[in-house]
Amino acid sequence: MKNKLNCYCSIVSISFFLFSNLLTAQDIEWQQVLGGVHSEYLYDLKATPDYGFLLAGSSFSADSGNKSGEGQGDLDYFLWKMDEAGKMEWQKTFGGLASDYLYSVSLTSEGGFILGGSSNSPKSGDKLEYGFGNMDFWILKLDPTGEEEWQITLGGIGNDQLQSIQQTPDGGFIIGGSSDSSPIQDTEGEIIGNKSEESRGSFDYWIIKLSANGEVEWEKTFGGMFADQLKTVLITEDGYLVGGTSNSFVSGNKSAQSLGMSDYWVIKLDLNGDQQWQRTYGGEGDETLAQIVETNNGFLIAGSSNSKTSENKKSGSVNGTDFWVLEIDKDGEVAWDNTYDTGKWDILVNVTKAEDNTFLLGGYASSETLHKRIDNKGINDFIAIKINYRGEMLWSKTIGGTGTDQLKGLAQTRDGGYILAGNSDSKKSDDKDKASIGGNDYWVMKLGDEKKQEEERQLIEIYPNPTYQYTNIIISQDFKEAEVQVFNLNGQKLQQKKLLYRSTPVDLQSYPPGVYILKIIIDGQITDVKVIKKGNI
Repeated sequence: MKNKLNCYCSIVSISFFLFSNLLTAQDIEWQQVLGGVHSEYLYDLKATPDYGFLLAGSSFSADSGNKSGEGQGDLDYFLWKMDEAGKMEWQKTFGGLASDYLYSVSLTSEGGFILGGSSNSPKSGDKLEYGFGNMDFWILKLDPTGEEEWQITLGGIGNDQLQSIQQTPDGGFIIGGSSDSSPIQDTEGEIIGNKSEESRGSFDYWIIKLSANGEVEWEKTFGGMFADQLKTVLITEDGYLVGGTSNSFVSGNKSAQSLGMSDYWVIKLDLNGDQQWQRTYGGEGDETLAQIVETNNGFLIAGSSNSKTSENKKSGSVNGTDFWVLEIDKDGEVAWDNTYDTGKWDILVNVTKAEDNTFLLGGYASSETLHKRIDNKGINDFIAIKINYRGEMLWSKTIGGTGTDQLKGLAQTRDGGYILAGNSDSKKSDDKDKASIGGNDYWVMKLGDEKKQEEERQLIEIYPNPTYQYTNIIISQDFKEAEVQVFNLNGQKLQQKKLLYRSTPVDLQSYPPGVYILKIIIDGQITDVKVIKKGNI
């Protein structure tokens, strides 16, 4: 009897432990409200190697609130670097006289940044080139210190809206967006802009490959008779997987059949941008694709849908618009699909994959019409849903204030938690512990996660090493004073600089190839690290 009782108590204890973890796993560890007296609009979020993250968007505010620096015109590109506790390390503003929308940011292999968005600014302020039409792609390459290395404007006479930019393994960049521009000649017979292919209808997918120094290597247009709007580009081993939303039937170079009002439209490209296959996914209603991420068996396609069970949608929407996620294999065949219902209108915007092959879905949900909701906090709230590799829900969380809160980005941190960030006009209420500063602000928070054990941190990491130009000193914990001294192998001191942040770039590009010693002093503790400087790229 005693053994049976001990066994029973052990089971209860284990169950209680797991249940307790489940209750506290998604707690808000910290949150921040960021902005000026007017409005800021967040569009992208990326984790950084120093345990921090980048916030990318546009700002209409002058120097006010916790925004520093004046703007150039209307909306400007606005890049904020935050540490792992949500404290601001630095911020950068770039813009011209009109509107500049920073939609995408990525880290580069040397520790710098590539910024991509759309602009209708003329040559003015930080914008060094004239545009070609209404909106153009505007790309800026920054070094690890945040200083501009080069910029380029890409577009035609119409509207060109960039959605995704990232570095490719060859050091170049792949850009994806939508365009309704066609090549038109000016009075001297020159093509206006740099779009070489005709528009197929309304908006088309427009994909561009740049070299490492920003020169166009190739560009491709895909579309049908109506609107086809690209949302995401995934780099694969043998090319690219591009996806978005299409309401075109078979026409132009769209060969995949239309299934409803609008569908997910996915195209597999090789390294030269040539099509390998294309497919549509959806039901009889509207589907809006948000993101594609790689899985162990293929790809996860995620977005929103209001279709019932129909066509190749096996999991019908429950209540208005719901999150809709499906996994496909490498040939585009569907393995499974699932629908996730929270409120009347659920809009999925982002997905991130964890090391344990689980996925966090992020978006926002309307609670204007309440069915299964129990909080009714405001018009829109942040929604986070964790699923396993089979699409089964592990947990979900709703976070909001009394106003409009729309999640725009999420990323997993190196300790296993998650950063959620979006736009908010809510006052201090419910889950939001700080009032908005202006009309619309960034609202950023960190959620815990019980599944991943925090990795053992080295005090200092050097990235990249070897390097061609810059290397970055990453310090894994807070400090009072720190500096780095750079020596060659002859013991000659080449430079010395203070380390003000947890991540600091060191410029080696003027030195000849060879081995250099970084003497890093952190609160009196000295560490010597060897860095290999390669020749020019």
